Amino acid sequence: MGRRLGATHTIDPLREDFVERVLDITGGMGAKIYLEASGIPDRVVPQIEKCIWLGRQINSTLVVVARSPVPTPITCEVYQVRRAQIVGSQGHSGHGTFWNVICLMKSGMDLTPMISAQIRLEETPQYLKRLQTDKSLCKVTVRPNL
Repeated sequence: MGRRLGATHTIDPLREDFVERVLDITGGMGAKIYLEASGIPDRVVPQIEKCIWLGRQINSTLVVVARSPVPTPITCEVYQVRRAQIVGSQGHSGHGTFWNVICLMKSGMDLTPMISAQIRLEETPQYLKRLQTDKSLCKVTVRPNL
């Protein structure tokens, strides 16, 4: 999905060494901003923290938008020593979120690859439940004409 929307690099933290790839891509610096939206922050955040710890970048920010049914481990020393911070964000209600999305669409960015299903109106209750757990779904469009 990231590549289809214009990302130059993507990493699947379940299939490849996240830390190694981030440090390789950034020439050992690590990233200035990490966005945790995987839905499995209990598995991904420790890898992000390792990038923060090993990378030369100071003052990194971890933006957390994902929900998880299990607690996310946080190693406070990483944030203290590396002067990093954690910021929470609620994607659909954050300041300027909708305006920024509209601006992206106006600029010509095609967001249709994010639509993972088109459903009939009567399927809505079923998909509301599925969206909570089915990680293959991103955005679902209700199309009454289907």
